[in-house]
Amino acid sequence: MKADEEKVDIAHMFWVDDWAKMEAYDIDAENVTWHVENCMTYLIQRSEEAVPLYKPPPALELGDDWTEAELLMLYRDLLDPAVRRGYEPDPGVITRIKRVLAPKRIVVRRVVRP
Repeated sequence: MKADEEKVDIAHMFWVDDWAKMEAYDIDAENVTWHVENCMTYLIQRSEEAVPLYKPPPALELGDDWTEAELLMLYRDLLDPAVRRGYEPDPGVITRIKRVLAPKRIVVRRVVRP
C-alpha cells in the first residue's frame, strides 16, 4: 500500500498552521493543548475506522479517501509539533506506526567461496 506523501505534507502544513494561529490568538495554553489533543485523537480514531468523537474545524477535516498508512504518517509527522504544545503520544499508535510504516530492510549476505 503506497501512501500519498504530498497529500500528507499538505495536511501537515494546514494542521501546524492552525495550531500556530490558535497559539497566537489564544492566551490560555490549556486551550491550545486541548485543541491539539482533540486533533490527534481525531487522527487516531480515523485510522482505526471509528467514528471520531471530535469534529475538527473545516480546514482540518480529512476526506474519506485517506488510508490508514496516510493517517498514521500524518500522525507521525505531527507528533513533534504536538509534543511541543503539550501532547502526550499514545504508545499503542506508536507501535502501529512502526508496524505499518516499517522501513524496508536490506539483506546483504556474504558469499563464501571455497
